[in-house]
Amino acid sequence: MKSVSIKGVLIGGIVDIVSSFVLGIPFAVYAIATVYSAHLPPEKVGPAVSAAMSGNTPLFWGQVLVGMCCSVLGGYVAGRLAGHDELLNGTLAAFLCVCLGIFTIATGKDPHPLYLQILLLASSPTLGLLGGYLRIAQMRTANPVV
Repeated sequence: MKSVSIKGVLIGGIVDIVSSFVLGIPFAVYAIATVYSAHLPPEKVGPAVSAAMSGNTPLFWGQVLVGMCCSVLGGYVAGRLAGHDELLNGTLAAFLCVCLGIFTIATGKDPHPLYLQILLLASSPTLGLLGGYLRIAQMRTANPVV
């Protein structure tokens, strides 16, 4: 268990979740602004915003792409803070995303198809691994072996 950095994994997981939330705000603001500019009655605003943010829309896929980049960032931060076993710690940094994904699947809170939810859930540790790999690549570039 010495190869796992609790501090790195926790902070990397928090960076992943918080950055995904913060960088997702502009997408939500855009969806809300678009819906309000359509001058819908108040009872139809909520469903219209949900429809704009879900499904096969560019807004949804943009938000997914940002979330994936945030998972890479969380893995990188975990690997950097750990200072060792960057791949393992980067992968484990996805634990918060995985827990949140399992919760949303179990409670049925996510309106997307189950196959998409599982695919995105499975991609999170892989993206954290990529973040850990980027940290290793950065260290190799900074300290080239001659």
